[in-house]
Amino acid sequence: MSPAMIESFLEKAIGLSAKAIGSEVIAKAIRLRMADLGLPDVGAYQDCLMASEKEQNALIETVVVPETWFFRNKKAFRFLADYVTGTWLMENPGRRLRVLSIPCSTGEEAYSIAMCLMDAGVQNDRFHIDGVDISEAALARARTALYARGSFRGDDLSFRRRYFDPEGDDFRIHDDIRKAVRFFRGNVLDDRILAGQGPYDIIFCRNLLIYLSPRAKERTLKAMDRLLSDSGILFLGHAERQVAVLWGMAGIPEFGVFACQKELWKKVSPHDPADPYPRPCRRQLEGIGRCIQPIRSVVSPHSVGKASDSAISNPDNRGEDAAHRDLFDEARRLADKGSLSSALELCQNLLKDHPIHVQAHFLMGLIYEALDRAEKAEESFNKAIYLDPNHSEALNHLSYLVENRGDRSQAAHLRERAQRVFRKQAEI
Repeated sequence: MSPAMIESFLEKAIGLSAKAIGSEVIAKAIRLRMADLGLPDVGAYQDCLMASEKEQNALIETVVVPETWFFRNKKAFRFLADYVTGTWLMENPGRRLRVLSIPCSTGEEAYSIAMCLMDAGVQNDRFHIDGVDISEAALARARTALYARGSFRGDDLSFRRRYFDPEGDDFRIHDDIRKAVRFFRGNVLDDRILAGQGPYDIIFCRNLLIYLSPRAKERTLKAMDRLLSDSGILFLGHAERQVAVLWGMAGIPEFGVFACQKELWKKVSPHDPADPYPRPCRRQLEGIGRCIQPIRSVVSPHSVGKASDSAISNPDNRGEDAAHRDLFDEARRLADKGSLSSALELCQNLLKDHPIHVQAHFLMGLIYEALDRAEKAEESFNKAIYLDPNHSEALNHLSYLVENRGDRSQAAHLRERAQRVFRKQAEI
């Protein structure tokens, strides 16, 4: 089995896209497993991998490296608290709120949800939280509820004083929070995942889609459809909301929250011509893959004033050298890990030498949006759209910023433009 065949195995098993995570990451995982097993070459490792479910799970554990912390994207949690206390509890008297964190990794997100609800005054008998992950090692850490300092980031750590006890150099979460969450092992690509558990009112599925193949994205979104209640809310990562919108969900126009609501799905038929967000076919989902895995595109600085329209309309890798690619790839990697300030600095350095790098402007917009700097985000998205008028994801993000400051007419216009571009690209 060649490394490419092992990549194919991982895509089939867990939906992992080698293009998104990087072939070098998978190659490193293979080398680590070969070293642990004392195997001399990839061929020998192939035989072991195909013959052993235990080794298949071990490879998956090695590839799936958790990167999370408590209250990651605090705006999402503030929105959750406001929605639950201001809307959900009033509309659902006597019901118990059901929340899912998938993938839950080592538990920080699921426990953050519990702390958020309790801080908002929601009694622990009014909510139920499940955490699901494919990694048994991550789940074991989540169940111990013991966390090192790396799980606590940001300036406001007051929650640590309220809900944790120091234990050596680490911190153990209080039992009332730990008991509010159940953890399960599961694969989101399993069509029977959480079957019989009942629908969830809230699902956090953040920073998973960015690592999946187009086919796996489709299956994941179908799973979210099945698991969400009729008007359930899906929280996503900062680069993922437009994927769900283009697939058929209704985006929630709340700056920096990156959430969608399922309600639109139940109001119209999937084939209703009046549906403004029709569910795309598989070919369109290939386009979605491009949306959340930004192509390494750039307009050559030498093309400005010389057939620039052609270069902008086809922003493939013209004039982009290895240094620019490495810098942009590193910025994307840092942004995915949550190191937003460092990623922003790299983008700014890249744009000093290469000011018309479309995807660098788009990435800066995503970073500014996550940093709650609306004006700078809008400026970056506008620059991306100026350089590439057919940049559907930039149009989509800009529409939320515009709507958030009150211009609903312009926001609707931008979303219509994004939809037209997306449909046109899907026909090619």
